[in-house]
This record gives sequence, structure tokens and C-alpha cells, in this order.
Amino acid sequence: MASRVKINNIKELEKRKNSTHPSLVNIRKILLLLKNPQKNLGITIGITGTNGKGSVAKTLSTILNDSNLKTGLYTSPHLYSINERISIGKKNISTKELNQILTEIFETEIKANIKLSFFELITVVAIIFLSKKKNIFNIFEVGLGGRFDATNVIDSEISIITNIGKDHKEYLGNTLLKIAKEKIGIIKKDSFFITGMKPYPLYRVKDYILKKTKKIYVFKKDFQIENNKEFYKYENLTFKPSLKGSHQIENMALVLKTCSIIKNNLGFDLKNQNIVDSLENVKWEGRFSILSSTPYKIVDVAHNYEAIKVLVQNVKKITSKKFIVILGMLNDKDPIKCINELLNIANKIILFKVNNQRTFIPEKIAKKINNKKVVLGKSEELGALIEKDKNILYCGSIYFIGDLLKKYKNLRSC
Repeated sequence: MASRVKINNIKELEKRKNSTHPSLVNIRKILLLLKNPQKNLGITIGITGTNGKGSVAKTLSTILNDSNLKTGLYTSPHLYSINERISIGKKNISTKELNQILTEIFETEIKANIKLSFFELITVVAIIFLSKKKNIFNIFEVGLGGRFDATNVIDSEISIITNIGKDHKEYLGNTLLKIAKEKIGIIKKDSFFITGMKPYPLYRVKDYILKKTKKIYVFKKDFQIENNKEFYKYENLTFKPSLKGSHQIENMALVLKTCSIIKNNLGFDLKNQNIVDSLENVKWEGRFSILSSTPYKIVDVAHNYEAIKVLVQNVKKITSKKFIVILGMLNDKDPIKCINELLNIANKIILFKVNNQRTFIPEKIAKKINNKKVVLGKSEELGALIEKDKNILYCGSIYFIGDLLKKYKNLRSC
């Protein structure tokens, strides 16, 4: 009977949908009944942004754990299993612990007559789990936006916004300014605020930020990172990053500025050699993973226009050769605009459905683009395509890439 309850817990979690009208009301009510575990999270770091927030969160977590500063990490979405979203060091939450916490939350939902959304529910799981582990630091990656994101029930001592681009426009607004106003909602009173935001829209929201905190650090204005071919230099640190791509320059700068604050302002011992070793060994699968260069096999979870544009730039920097692009995207991510960008490096783009209700419909997209290079793919052809002795780029939704990596182990990079 007990094992059946566990299975039902996971199934119930997976059945939940995300809210189309985000609010913090329900999650706050549930957390109150659970005695506010979010107030027992040690030093917390909240990270949002259009792209790069997962890389920043993972790298920062790696550095802190490698420095013997026990650090919890909450990210989304996942590649293989939901357990990946909640971890301490290299260890994910166990299925047993996940189920136990879900039971506690479900019982609380019944008492409160509230049903949390999927993301609210898994966020509460993360808060309870990480609060019990007595970590020194806990890092929370925002799921969507910031102001009304479920993670915003946490009072972070450090807030990071990587960048602002036009994504999730149906929820956050259709201009950079509207999206920025949502994302700066994560900044807490007197917290340290670190960002890679461009001058616009930053200068338009700076007055609001200053009402929250004066401890503001802006990339390229207050701190820099140098890129000398294969090596990066930040202050007195020189390292060769394990995460590839020009977009990682900004991500690593945000990470290193955060490390400086943790060391100089919060008083924790972060040794330079530990930081360098972590930067050179951090693993974050599916982020411009070059699995082979003869021929090229590249895997990347670029899933919106901003990320696709950077991906195309990164590919051009390593080779002038054309690629077969294997692509699966969600319909709300401007797939036509993304495909037109990918045509700059592709001799063929093969479209596949994503195992998600928000998938684009390949037939409709191909018809709208009307380009002979853009063709429809069949799931039974994927195996042969992967074995093909050609330059191949696999990209798009993390759901699509996750399914590919699960099915074809020879695409695994680490």
C-alpha cells in the first residue's frame, strides 16, 4: 500500500498544470500552515533572467560546494527526472524524500482547501527539503518572471538578473521594459543585486531598484571579465571554463562577482584555486555540449530567439561548415523566427514534435516558412540521423533534448 501511495504522489505532481494567472497567495497560505520553512533556508540567492540563469546557478552551486560551503540548488526544468531540480552538491533529492514531502504538502492542501500548481508544488518541496538540510547557502532559480514566481516567497540576500529578452511574453508582457519590471520583483530590501542587464531597460527601472537597495553591481560598468581566446580573466583569476560559448562570459562574470560578495562582504573563505578548479570542471549537460568535432555533434537547449541567436554565433565561431539541425520547440517561443536564424548555419532543418502539450506543430511551421531546407522529421528516423556521419546540431526545448538524451545514450556528454 505504501509504495502505491508513493507512485500516486509522483503521478499527482506530474498531473498538475502551471497557473495561467500567477499569484503568491496560495503558496503563502500553504507555507504558513507548514510553519514557514522558507524562513529557515540560511543565506539564499535568487536568480532570474531570460537566459543563462541555470548556468549561473549550477556554476555558483559547484563553487560553493567545492569550497566546503554546503549549498542547496533548485533549478528547472529537468532533462531526465524531476529529482534533478532539487540537489545538494552532486546528490539529487531521493524519490523517497520527494514522496514523503509530497504527502505532507497534499495533507496540508486538503486542510487549506487549496490546490497548488505544478511549479508551486515542486517549489514547496524544494523549500521544505532544503530547509531541513541546514545548508549554509541555498540557490533558487526563478521559473518564470520574478514578481509572482513561486520562488519569490523567499527573502534572498543576493539577487541576480542575468539578462532581459522577449520570452514568456504572454505572461510577462511584450516589451523589454514590461518584462524587466516583472523580473526586478525578485530584489529584496537591502539585498546585493548583480546583473548583466543592458543599459536599456536597466536605466528605466533603476529608480525602483534604488528604493530596494543601493548595493547594485552591473556587468561592464562595475565589474568586467576578459576573454583571451581560450582563457578568461577576472581580477586576479585566470581560468579555462568547462562551459563553452561566448554567452558564458557574462554568466561567469556574474558568478565571480557573486563569489567576491560572498568572500568580501559576507566573510566566507573562498580560495581562488578552488574557484578556478570548479569553473574548469563544472558540468551542466546540454549547454553547448560539443560531443564530437569530426564530424561536429553539438547539443544545446537553446529554446527561444535570444538563445538561438547566441547559439548560431557560437557555432559560427568554431566552424564555417553547415549543419543538419534537429529541432523541437514549443509553440510560444517564436519558432519561425528561430528557424530563420538557424538557416544561417543549416543545410537542412528537420522538425520534430516535442512531448509537451505546448509543442509547435511541424507541419504548420514548415508550411508557413515554405523553405526547401525545412523538412518534417519522423520519430523512427531519429536513430539513423544520430548515427549519420554529418555535422549535426540538436537544439530546442529542454523537453525535446531531454527525451533525445534519454533515448540515445551516445548523445550523453557527461
